[in-house]
Amino acid sequence: MIKLPEGIEIKEIPIEKRYRSAIAGLSRRIKILYDTIYDRYSEDGLDLIKDVSHRYGMEIAETIRKRIKDNDIKAVALYLVRIFNNVGGEGEVTEFSDKKVIIRIYRCPYPWELPEICEAHTTMEKILVEALGKNLHYSIPKSIPKGDPYCDHLIECRGEVTSPLHLTYKENL
Repeated sequence: MIKLPEGIEIKEIPIEKRYRSAIAGLSRRIKILYDTIYDRYSEDGLDLIKDVSHRYGMEIAETIRKRIKDNDIKAVALYLVRIFNNVGGEGEVTEFSDKKVIIRIYRCPYPWELPEICEAHTTMEKILVEALGKNLHYSIPKSIPKGDPYCDHLIECRGEVTSPLHLTYKENL
């Protein structure tokens, strides 16, 4: 915290409200940054956004790899839900099985207007999911920027299914 001079005070804002406000502000800033990069550099700008998203996805995967078994689709999906919750995504899990998980998002925290920027940004999620399991595949078959009423983040297990979920959202992720 910033120490103020004697006699000067700022009304304390509850941590939850500060958190929501900070995340919303950072999301708007990322959106403006990505829009500007794309406006200025077109395809090269999209490549830059993809590269940054790829690197970030790999960083996250390396960090949580020790806590998630290879190809554990449910644990990976729960971690992705945690990420969406942290950035203020609003939605629901509409399917949750050993072969397929669908995370439906009704309101994107950014919100992307161009499908190309959304796809470049979500390279992070794709890399994260696919780095955590050689049999896991990530896609977004429905997308608000493409005109759909919501985004479906689809995780599929295309191969051998691992044992049932051993991690719990609150305890281990």
